[in-house]
Formats: sequence, C-alpha cells, structure tokens
Amino acid sequence: MRHLGPFLMIVLLSLACNLTVTPPTETPLPTPELIDSSPLLATATTARPTLLPLPDLPATAIPVTSMPTLGDLCDVYMTYSGARADNKLSLRSDPSTTAIQIVRVPNRVEVFRLPDSPEVEAEGYHWLNVIYVASPQMRYQGWIARDSFEVNGVRDPAVATLRPAGTQDSC
Repeated sequence: MRHLGPFLMIVLLSLACNLTVTPPTETPLPTPELIDSSPLLATATTARPTLLPLPDLPATAIPVTSMPTLGDLCDVYMTYSGARADNKLSLRSDPSTTAIQIVRVPNRVEVFRLPDSPEVEAEGYHWLNVIYVASPQMRYQGWIARDSFEVNGVRDPAVATLRPAGTQDSC
C-alpha cells in the first residue's frame, strides 16, 4: 500500500500532461439596433444632402481613413433639420450631393468637426468633415452640408443645419 501513493501520483501527472487546453474564443459585442441612424447604401443619387427617412437599406462598408488621434479636441456642432424629430441630415462619404450616404444623423445631436479640416464649397453647399458618435461602439466620419435646410423642397441656406456649439470636446 505504501508504494501505491507514488504510483498514483505518477499516473495523475501523466494524465494531466495529456490534457489539451482549448484557447478561449472571443465573444463578439452585440450590435445595437440603431433605428435613427441606420447605415445606408445609396441606391439613387439626389440633389439634396438632407433627406427625410428612407426605407431600411443594407449597410455600407465604407472604411474610415482620417480619424483624429486619441485625445485630439474637435469643435462641437449641433445638427438641425427642422422642427420634426424624424428629419435627418445625410452624412456622406465625400462633400458632394451624389456621394454615398453613410448614415442619417438625427436631429439635435452633437457632431465633431475634424481638427484642421477645411470647409469645402461644392455644388452650392458648404461642407464640414465631421464625426458622428451613434454609440460607444459606432462612430461614423463623413461630410455634412452646413447650409442644406429645406422646407417643402425649397432650400433656405440662411438656416444652418450644423450650428457651432461654441465648445470643444475630445473626439
């Protein structure tokens, strides 16, 4: 019986050496359902950068290439697209009314203008390169016309769709 202890120890050690360890698998983060800011695939071009809600369309796969460095400060702007809460502004891949619409930005939310980005005048609009943070996991970068406000299909460039908040925040 005295010799059984060391024998049992050797058997247990040899069994432990033959165990395979499976590395843990990464669990993907849940994707939040964004009703007011669904990414869009442009199916038709339009002459207006501000659009009313469109039917649900598949997401685009537009890479973000010019995000600011961590800790940079961006000028804060508030979106404005009229009194109706369902009006939204189009965030586009380029400063053009025919550029791909990345996402529709809700009314009265903050967007962050990229540091040192110029205002671009194109197609009769003034475009700002901004970041829209839909959630901590969802950030979009693109162009919004700051003077694209429309009432009944008539543009009123005197009403700003991007209004400076007069503050800066990390972007």
